[in-house]
Amino acid sequence: MKTWRDSARSKIIPILEQARKENWTEARIKKALFDAYPYGERRCYPYKVWLDEIKVQRGLKKGKLTKHKDLAGQTTFLSE
Repeated sequence: MKTWRDSARSKIIPILEQARKENWTEARIKKALFDAYPYGERRCYPYKVWLDEIKVQRGLKKGKLTKHKDLAGQTTFLSE
């Protein structure tokens, strides 16, 4: 099962790769990431994970790029 972080990462990385290839401006990158948010309302745990994973992938925060533990089903994204 995918976690929220795994799901977010799979959507964020392609955007950042395209941005690097095409030399996007910071504003365009932020807009693309904003528009790509897939989980509905921007609040609660999925949104926090989304924002955190953006920081990790952009090198603004150290993060573990390994599998994250499933805490009794609390962090699992059920379907994609």
